Amino acid sequence: MAGLAKVTLIGNLGRDPETRYTPSGTMNVQFSMAVTRRRNDASGQPQERTTWFRVTGWGRLAEIMDQLTQSGALVKGKQVCVIGTIEAREYQDQQGQTRTSLDVNADEMQLLGSRSDNEGGQPRPPGGSRNEQSESFGNNFDDVPF
Repeated sequence: MAGLAKVTLIGNLGRDPETRYTPSGTMNVQFSMAVTRRRNDASGQPQERTTWFRVTGWGRLAEIMDQLTQSGALVKGKQVCVIGTIEAREYQDQQGQTRTSLDVNADEMQLLGSRSDNEGGQPRPPGGSRNEQSESFGNNFDDVPF
């Protein structure tokens, strides 16, 4: 029986997305994503831990990500929700040390906001506010706005 490692991430883009093509011409869009967890330690002091992910969108999702990047809607600092499969990949850095990259192949992506929309560090209510608009992109392309 095959396994599956599916993940839902909510975080901020660490850099502007890059559009690339495989040798066979398949488009993909990559960006880094920071997911920060805030909590209080045993002494009540606030602690913050950030985990970085490398996100890649393929096919129609990559086309949508590319259009959003070109329009300025998908940029460094933008808060997004990504759903996809996750895989840990080991590599050697420039100093020869073994590092681990957490790679996510995105199946869906939803635009949520930006850091400036959420200053003060207070978490948003699930689903955002009633006035907030978000756009969701994934396998259902009937309601894509372009």
